Amino acid sequence: MKRRLFLLCLMLSSAAPGAAEDPLHREIRLIRRAFLDVTELLPSPEELDWYVVYNRNSYALATEYLAQKSQGKWEREQLLSPAYREAPEQLVPKEVLEKNVVYLAGLWRGEMSPELYEAGSAKFIKDALEIASDNPSNAIDWMVNALTCRPSSAEEENELSAIFTKVSLKATELEALKTVLLHIFELRDCKYK
Repeated sequence: MKRRLFLLCLMLSSAAPGAAEDPLHREIRLIRRAFLDVTELLPSPEELDWYVVYNRNSYALATEYLAQKSQGKWEREQLLSPAYREAPEQLVPKEVLEKNVVYLAGLWRGEMSPELYEAGSAKFIKDALEIASDNPSNAIDWMVNALTCRPSSAEEENELSAIFTKVSLKATELEALKTVLLHIFELRDCKYK
């Protein structure tokens, strides 16, 4: 799985911020928006990997799945329509981003609380560190990728790493990464769908 995610990251590396015209980046952004609109949850890295890496008609397959999951609230044709595909970006509420951190940590059970977010953010960060072999810089990139569905740009990585370094002088690694997580929420591709 890590190899497929690495390949996906390589495919997307030229599609980081500012490359919105790239067809692959556009498909991924549409899949992310549709998942957030229909389920309020991001596609998991495995789902995104399956749609984008293994299928030519990735967005159409995602809309078919999402239309079935929405139980009539969203129609496939609505998600495939030019009006939906070309709709302007919309702000993702912070509560939805927090819910997705809990979801990506594997703790989402349908209801949110401050305690659940605290546990979910800690597990999300610990999972990122484990995947990144305890390298905070790589963990930050993984967290950006999980929440934006794209790797971080060099500028973002430098800025977020600087925040981590500054905060970690006075706080634990976990607390410093929680601060970084709040800054990830402010990235355009995280904050908007």
